[in-house]
Amino acid sequence: MNSLRIRFLLPLVLFGFLPAIGAARLMGHSLEWFFGMEGVLLGGGVLLAAYLLSGWVLKPLASVMNATSSVLRGVPPTKEIAQWLPADFWKLRCDINMLFAKHRQSLNAAETHACQTAQRLMNAERLLREAFTALQGIFAASDEGVAVVDSQGSIIASNNKLDEFLGKPLEELGGRDVKTLLQAMSGRFADAEKMSLWLGQSLQDPNFQDQVEADLAGKDGRNYSVRTAPMKTDTGEVIGRLWMVRDCSQMRGLQRQLRESQKLGTLGQLAGGIAHDFNNMLTAIRGNLTLAELQPASNQSEVREKLQCANQATQRAADLVKSLLGYSRRSAGQSLRKVTNVKKLLAEVQTLLKHSVDPRVDIRVRAGLDASFVISDATQLEQVILNLCLNARDALPEDKGIIEIGIENVTHRNPAGDQPPAEFAMIVVRDNGHGIPEDARGRVFEPFFTTKTNGKGTGLGLSMAQDIVREHGGWIEFDSIEGQGTEFRIFLPRTTDPENVEEEPAFEPQVASTPAGLRGNILVVDDEAPVRSIAVNMLTFLGYRVLEASDGQQALDILFRSGERVDVMLLDIYMPKLSGRDTFKQLRAAGHDVPVVVCSGFVIDPDEFVILGEGRNPPVDIMLKPYSLDGLSKSMAKAIKNAPSPDQFAREMNPVMSA
Repeated sequence: MNSLRIRFLLPLVLFGFLPAIGAARLMGHSLEWFFGMEGVLLGGGVLLAAYLLSGWVLKPLASVMNATSSVLRGVPPTKEIAQWLPADFWKLRCDINMLFAKHRQSLNAAETHACQTAQRLMNAERLLREAFTALQGIFAASDEGVAVVDSQGSIIASNNKLDEFLGKPLEELGGRDVKTLLQAMSGRFADAEKMSLWLGQSLQDPNFQDQVEADLAGKDGRNYSVRTAPMKTDTGEVIGRLWMVRDCSQMRGLQRQLRESQKLGTLGQLAGGIAHDFNNMLTAIRGNLTLAELQPASNQSEVREKLQCANQATQRAADLVKSLLGYSRRSAGQSLRKVTNVKKLLAEVQTLLKHSVDPRVDIRVRAGLDASFVISDATQLEQVILNLCLNARDALPEDKGIIEIGIENVTHRNPAGDQPPAEFAMIVVRDNGHGIPEDARGRVFEPFFTTKTNGKGTGLGLSMAQDIVREHGGWIEFDSIEGQGTEFRIFLPRTTDPENVEEEPAFEPQVASTPAGLRGNILVVDDEAPVRSIAVNMLTFLGYRVLEASDGQQALDILFRSGERVDVMLLDIYMPKLSGRDTFKQLRAAGHDVPVVVCSGFVIDPDEFVILGEGRNPPVDIMLKPYSLDGLSKSMAKAIKNAPSPDQFAREMNPVMSA
C-alpha cells in the first residue's frame, strides 16, 4: 500500500506545484521566491494536500484489492476491509472458491490422466521397440527373400536373403524401386520371358490385388517359389505389396519322394489281384503249349489253335505288365506334363482295377461323346484316380458293389479365384458304399487322417491327390451320404489342342514275302540268349540279314572293327558289361547315326536318349518286351527308312576305323 501511495503522491505533488508556479509568473513574481520561505510554505501545503487526497482516493481502492486478494487466497477480509465491500460479497466469495476448487480438481485429474497416458505411451514405445527388434530378427533370419514395396513403387525394406538370390544388393542393380527388382528377378530364372510376362501383368493390371504364387526353375538348376501379396489396411485399402522368393528344391524333392511312397502303397494294394490274374495267364500259356506238344504231327490245325490261345494269353499278360510298369515309373513332375487323352487313361485305370477288386464289384466307365484332353502328368493323374477308386473299393458293401468312373466336359468357375467361368474336364468317381461320417468330412484331405482300421490305410491318398490336382490347376470336390455312398469330382483345365497327345504311331504294313537278304542288315544286341534267338528268328523270317551281339561292347566292335554293314541296331537296355544307354551314348559320340530301335522289359522315357545322343539322332522307336512279330516288323520298317546309304555308312566308319 505504501509503495502504491508513493507512486500516487508524485503526480499529485507535480500537478500541485505547476499551477502555483504558473500563477506566480502571471502575477509578475520571479521564481526566486520559490526558494524562499514562501516556496517552502507552498511546497509543504501542496505535499500535505496531496497526501490527504491520496489517502482519501486510495483507501477504497486498497480495500477492494485486499478483498480480492483475500478472495483469491481464500482468507476472510478484515472488518476494516469488509465495510467497503458489497453486501453479497460472501456469496460471490463462495462461488469463486467453488469454481477454483473445481478447477483444482480438474487440474489434478488432468495431471493424473497425463501421467497415466505418458506411462502408457512409454510402455507402448517399449513394446513397439521390442516388436520391431523381433521383426528385424525374423526378417533377417527368414529363409525367404522378401521385399516390401509401398504404393509408390519404392522398396522400403528388404533382407539379405533377397540380396543373396539376386547376387548383389539392390543399390548396385540400379536402385530401390520395384521395376529394378522385378527385372533382376526375371534374369535369375531359366524361363525369363515367362517370368517377365507374369511380372509385367502384375504391374500393369490395376485389379492385381490378390496373392499369386508361381513355381519356377532357376538358371542354377534349383526350384523357386515366387509369391506376391498385397498389404491392406483394416478398410481394405492397398498400401503396398510384398514380394517373396524361396528356394523350395528340398521341399519339392520330399514331395516327390512322398508321392513315390504313396504310389508304392497303391501298387501294394493292386499286387495281389494282378499276381492272381497273371498266374491264370501263365497257366493258360503253359497248358496250351503242353497240349500243342501232345498233338500228333498230322493234326496241324489243333496245334495252331493251341498256339494261338497261348499267344493271346501272352498278349494279355504283356498288356497287364505294361500298364503296371507305366503306372510305377518315376515321375519327373512338370517335365512329363503332356496333352493327355482322359478317356484313354480311364480305360487303363479300369483294366488295372479289374485285376484288383472283387469280381462281384461292377466297374462302370461313363464317358461322353466329346473328346476330353488335359495337360497333365498321366502317371500322377492315374495315381489320383486309382487312389479314389481303391478308397471306394474299401467302402463297398459285401455284395452288389458299384464303382462308377465318369468324364464330362463342363463350364465352371474356379472357386479359388475371381476368374470368369472356364472349360474344365470333370472326372467323377462314385460308389454305393457306406459313405463318410459327417464329423470326418472336414478332415478327409488332411495328411495321415484316415477312418480305416489300423494297417488298412495311411491317410495320405486323398492328401496327395489334392496336392497333385492343385498343381495341375484344378481342385477336388466331394459329396457323401452315410449309407448311400460318396462321389468325388476332379476338375482339370481342358485343352482343345490335342496335337501333342501320345497316340499309337501309324506304321506301314510289312510284306513278309520279300526275299531274304534284300531288306537290310540288322544287329541284334541282347544278353539273354533265348530272347536274342527269338529276335533273330523273327527278323530272319521277315527277310532281314541278322548279326548278333551278346553285350554292348561286342556290338561296338562289330560296328567299328569288323567292317560289317549295319542298317539298324535292335538294342536291349539292361546288359551286364556295357548297358544299352552307354552303348548308345558311345555310338553317337563317335559320330555314328545308325538307326536304333530300343527294346526293354521296363518303360523307357524317350527324353533321356535325346540327352544321351547330345543332339544327334535319337532312337527311331522304343519297344516294350514281349514284342510281337507284327510289332517288330513295323518298328524295323520304320527304322530301315532312315538307314544310311553305303557311301554314308563308309564315311561314318572311316574316322572310327582310322582311329
